[in-house]
Amino acid sequence: MYKIYSVATGNKQTTLAATEVLDQGGNAYDALLAALFMSFVSEPLLSSPGGGGYLLAHPQGRTAQIFDFFAQTPINKYREDKDFYPILGDFGATTQEFHIGMAAAATPGIPAGIFSIHNHYGTMPLSELAWQAIDLAKKGAFVDKLCAQVLNILSPIILSSCHAQALYTNQQKNLLIEGERKSNPYLASFLYELSRNPMDWFYFDSPADTIVNDMHHNGGLLTKNDFEQYQVDIRAPLQTNFKGWNILTNAKPTTGGALIVEQLRHAEQNIKQASAQRTLDAIAYANTLKSNQTMQSSKGTTHMSVIDAQGNIASLTVSNGEGCGYIVPNSGFMLNNFLGEEDINAGGFFNFLENTKMASMMSPTILENAENKIALGTGGSNRIKTAMFQVIWNIISENKSLDQAINQARIHVENNCIDVEHGFDLHGFSTNDTPFNIKQWNNKSLYFGGINAVQQGRLNLAIGDARRNGVAVVNCLQ
Repeated sequence: MYKIYSVATGNKQTTLAATEVLDQGGNAYDALLAALFMSFVSEPLLSSPGGGGYLLAHPQGRTAQIFDFFAQTPINKYREDKDFYPILGDFGATTQEFHIGMAAAATPGIPAGIFSIHNHYGTMPLSELAWQAIDLAKKGAFVDKLCAQVLNILSPIILSSCHAQALYTNQQKNLLIEGERKSNPYLASFLYELSRNPMDWFYFDSPADTIVNDMHHNGGLLTKNDFEQYQVDIRAPLQTNFKGWNILTNAKPTTGGALIVEQLRHAEQNIKQASAQRTLDAIAYANTLKSNQTMQSSKGTTHMSVIDAQGNIASLTVSNGEGCGYIVPNSGFMLNNFLGEEDINAGGFFNFLENTKMASMMSPTILENAENKIALGTGGSNRIKTAMFQVIWNIISENKSLDQAINQARIHVENNCIDVEHGFDLHGFSTNDTPFNIKQWNNKSLYFGGINAVQQGRLNLAIGDARRNGVAVVNCLQ
């Protein structure tokens, strides 16, 4: 008898790392951890040990849980000589300001998240789950299309540091381009130690000591206490029933999951509207709710979805923001810049509540009904909530297949501007009531997120969003 597993991530090597573990008999959470380790190597500007994230786990026959290992604000935010300054990221059709520097970094949570997930659900040793990533870091990962695009968008950050340039430029000192390959032996060594030591090694030993020393001498905020007090939060997901589907998504204190649900409800109340208008109004409504909420992040983000042959479901979204420019010495990765993201700091930078787990727009999600299980999620900052709403609406209310729902063109509304992706049907679309500016995109773009999703049940599917170079696999175990 054959059993099916499904994997979808933002990169070919990340997906292959997960499938290798599943083929060896590991479960969905083993596979997810192998994929996460690999993403540090193959998606280094989107996923980093210096960042944070969320896992929505629903093991077969057990209660679903959210693992919140997002970043923590510093215990003390007061310092006169903060290393903190703006740069501009260029998306092509639009630009966006980011703030970087040592004082932009919050306490990273991903190392703690790895150990918490493994302690709860892992069946294989971490050292076995990390070896593929360690091997590729030594050999060098090829730069894919998405990585090359992100390198260009974040080039001001990379060029701000000689250590970042050493990782992401070639022998001619130019940014790496698609098809080039570069090894990262320091990251290989770091992953080797991380996977063979207890969690305390990162937060109480040399990695934290090195980071804290550099923070002290170079205008950062993180101290030894910030690292030693960090903990993963585990909570129940937000659950709602919508048209016969059980929706599980990220819960408070995060905001993305609740805003996705509110958009679905708003669209259902206006079901007789033309499709484009209904979508616009639901997104605009969510923006009015978002304006009253704070602490939302992040932009440099990737998502991984896995359902194994036993029906265990894992939906993981991780982020490093854009990175603060600081490469951890002898470790080969960049720390986050979550304290430098405007989305989180609506009241102004450094007005955050100290020693508090930050919240995020990231929304790993699971959809379940009598016939199917679907795990999905995306990166994309404020576009997360709108991309997820549109895809989920297409699946549940428009009866579209998973690939149709993900590949359909999207829109996004923000700051009285409507970004319209190439191919979006504007029939019945009106902005008479509100003075929106409409920006037409010539192509589908990573700006609109990258939803990587898997489905098992009546249909067995895995879809990697081409907007962010997603790669997906459905395979059989005998």
